[in-house]
Amino acid sequence: MAYDLGTFDATVPPDIQALLADADAAYSDPHRAERAFQAALAIAPDNLGLRIATYTFYFYANRLAEALPHAEVCLTLIARTLGVAEDWRQVGPGDAEFTGFVGPQRTYLKTLVAIGYCRARLGNLEGAEAILRHAAGLDPEDRVNAARLANVVARGGLDPDDED
Repeated sequence: MAYDLGTFDATVPPDIQALLADADAAYSDPHRAERAFQAALAIAPDNLGLRIATYTFYFYANRLAEALPHAEVCLTLIARTLGVAEDWRQVGPGDAEFTGFVGPQRTYLKTLVAIGYCRARLGNLEGAEAILRHAAGLDPEDRVNAARLANVVARGGLDPDDED
């Protein structure tokens, strides 16, 4: 699996990109890949692209308890970029142009959903639903499916679309 940082490539220093290349080369060796991520985080703990890649690594390894803190750091870093409160509960629709669904606003919304998803899968349904409902309030068109996922969580994981 390639750790494609997309629009965040430019923000990741070359030495960190080299470590991520080592993680990518070692994808079939999760311990080696994890060491590469840890080494990169020791150098650049506040690099958003690196945090997203680290979250992705743990998420796709189904290590959600380890993915969650990285998503939470991502949210803090994105909040700083947007100039909004670091506590997501204090962020309102008018605090940033969330309806544009571009750049950091889109990443902010997707990160809220990622945190909600991880919380739900880890059994914190109340916390999951709260953050997902908040994301839905910031994204009334539900482009990141926060409202839909919040409804699934509220039904204890039952999605009416899955019923026969």
